[in-house]
Amino acid sequence: MTPTPTDPACYAGADLRLAAVDMDGTLLDDDKNFPPGMDELLDQMDARGVTFAPASGRQVWTLIDMFPGRPGMTVIGENGGIVMRDGVEVSSHPVDTPTVREAVRLVREATSGPDGIDGGLVMCGKQFAYVERTDDEYVAGVAPYYHRVQRVADQLTVIDDIEAGRSDDAIVKLAVYTPGPVAPLAEATLAHFADTHQYAISGANWADLQIRGVDKGSAVRDLQRFLGVDRSQTAVFGDAGNDLSMMSEGDLSFAMANASQDVIEASRFIAPSNNEAGVAQVLRSLLGL
Repeated sequence: MTPTPTDPACYAGADLRLAAVDMDGTLLDDDKNFPPGMDELLDQMDARGVTFAPASGRQVWTLIDMFPGRPGMTVIGENGGIVMRDGVEVSSHPVDTPTVREAVRLVREATSGPDGIDGGLVMCGKQFAYVERTDDEYVAGVAPYYHRVQRVADQLTVIDDIEAGRSDDAIVKLAVYTPGPVAPLAEATLAHFADTHQYAISGANWADLQIRGVDKGSAVRDLQRFLGVDRSQTAVFGDAGNDLSMMSEGDLSFAMANASQDVIEASRFIAPSNNEAGVAQVLRSLLGL
């Protein structure tokens, strides 16, 4: 049964200061379009001192590119692995290098040979995403989510350079991407670290790994401390499992009408679906527009 969106009167008059908003399935419709009038809404939020923070598994640079002409953007990238405001890092949480090295080995093993799985590893750094599967078809699948991609002959060399101080980058997330269902590749690789790290299937074709305790929820807390706002002044919006951690970080927690049942159960309110511009509808109500 489709849930009924919450009456806006339930949250009218809130002292909104921060809105953390998932992208796919939440802000964007199923065709990856923004809600109509988004620029005008963001102008209103800026004028009222309300921080809008897209929160995504995407690279921070990709998120910034998705909002052109908006200097000073605040973004939560890599599922909370890094937070930036106006191009300056607010927080980041690098993955330990022994895990990165072992993940490289496991992915190489799983994808090699005639029976290898069609996929590869994306080492998600603060500055660049590094791939050693460099064919155009694979990179084209990664590029919509990672605008700064470096094709490298050996991902371990990247780690060597970071450890030796020859690079000022740091790996804040590991991701496997495959054109087909991600479960076989994920289970053969990143799932090996599920007992010690934060592991999640983040989409039909993606699985992620980061430091335990680092997620969108921890990033919202980092941002709240930085901005000097609290839960009562925070709205969060999500639809899928990697948004669950955010739901407890804002008193104004909204599951989209199209959200998974666990997200709905973890949220105080239900917003209209992503295909009904639900985030924009709720934000306008919160702002009294």
